[in-house]
Amino acid sequence: MIKDLNSFTQPISKLVELNTHHFDTLMDAQKKAAEDYKKLVQQRMQTATKIKDPIALASFVTDQMALAQSNYEKMVDNSRVMFETMTGYNAEVIKLFQESTVQLKKEIDKETKK
Repeated sequence: MIKDLNSFTQPISKLVELNTHHFDTLMDAQKKAAEDYKKLVQQRMQTATKIKDPIALASFVTDQMALAQSNYEKMVDNSRVMFETMTGYNAEVIKLFQESTVQLKKEIDKETKK
């Protein structure tokens, strides 16, 4: 029987903390992106309601195209950041499982030597 169960479960507790922090961070980022997009849509809709002539409409469409390009670039950048975050998260999870395995092996070795 493993007597020092706490040393074995400590990496698991760290994993729970890591998961909680990671998912909170992702949720916060998604919430902010959704709020920013909502504000942008509201602003653009309000601007569109004020268009009175074809020249202003052409200008609005041109602005929308530039905005779409900017949003695309922001989305690509956000995807890159999310990928980097997930890569770091994955490395931490692997490290925690390795620590847990090493500790479990030590505890098993102690028990089998008795």
